Amino acid sequence: MLVSGDTITSLLAGSIAGALGVGVAYPLDTIKTKQQLNVESNFVYSNSPSSKVVSTVAVVSLPELGLFSTIDDIWKSSGFEGFYGGVQTSMIGQAVTKATAFSVNTAALEAHYDLVYAAAVAGLVTAFLAVPVDRVKVLMQTNSFKTEFDCYRSIMDAEGLKGLLFTGLVPTLFREVPAYTIYFFLYDALMPFATETLGFVAPAVSGAIAGAVCVIPVHPVDVVKTNVQHSAADWQDVVANIYECHGFEGFWEGLLPRMGRAAINHSVTFTVYDFLMHQK
Repeated sequence: MLVSGDTITSLLAGSIAGALGVGVAYPLDTIKTKQQLNVESNFVYSNSPSSKVVSTVAVVSLPELGLFSTIDDIWKSSGFEGFYGGVQTSMIGQAVTKATAFSVNTAALEAHYDLVYAAAVAGLVTAFLAVPVDRVKVLMQTNSFKTEFDCYRSIMDAEGLKGLLFTGLVPTLFREVPAYTIYFFLYDALMPFATETLGFVAPAVSGAIAGAVCVIPVHPVDVVKTNVQHSAADWQDVVANIYECHGFEGFWEGLLPRMGRAAINHSVTFTVYDFLMHQK
């Protein structure tokens, strides 16, 4: 089956839109990551590139930082640059990820699959692309490394290619598939009304709402994923540690900045994507 012109255009538009969206909202993503790691116990895993000591100790809750305390902590420790650790890898990675997500969704719809199925397939495919990008991003956002190349080299030395490509894959799959399903379905549902009432700003508003809403039900999984990719621990251990130290509340750390990041990110992403798709 030949790839259609719409699918190719969607791939190119998605890559540009994805990179711009993540770049604009990146400081909020850094704040989100820092807050999610509030629930990390002081387990030290010998195979983690972020580890300083080769040992494992008992579960002890670390001091938690609120939203403004987290911002202040990043500013004092790293200044303006601290909010952008790993942004280059993330923008490149999101260019590939969003290009894949939009083009797979478009191709599936053209093959007459329904929207929910097409969106779920897009999420499934992009999960495998998101894992290595997020692995480097999480470690860079926690200031574990000076450059992204140092981070990549350390992961490869400590864990090999498996550590880069598969650490956090299970929670990523459980995040991406439902999130993309909600994301595309809600955007498609909102656009007719938004276009009629808001005109040319409809993609921005619909994208912001779809982005902010789709992260809510999968946020606990994202907290687990972030901690897995930071510690290189098994996801089952991370779930048990978070619950033991913080209860169910621990799985909702960083929700507010994540919703803000998602709203800005996907508002920009859909605005740029819609504009580029109409330039054909």
